[in-house]
Amino acid sequence: MGKKLENMTQDERIAHWENVREKERINRRNRIAKLSMEQRAAVIDINKLLDKVLDIALYPDMGGIRMVSAYDLQELSDAMDKLQWQFNLRD
Repeated sequence: MGKKLENMTQDERIAHWENVREKERINRRNRIAKLSMEQRAAVIDINKLLDKVLDIALYPDMGGIRMVSAYDLQELSDAMDKLQWQFNLRD
């Protein structure tokens, strides 16, 4: 059994959380690897589309909000973040 978090030194905590993040990255990579090529392409396309729509809607110099409410934009943004997190789509 490992050391309790509160008993770890700062360096040990840093290493612990790096290991946790790496395991999560591996788990996400394994989940997306189980998808077919078509499914992966669809997920990536949806991500790109959401990013484009949010850029246009959120930035006035790219078009502005138009008819989309702030609540709708936040929901889209949350959905995009969840999609990126679950499938390692961040840079």
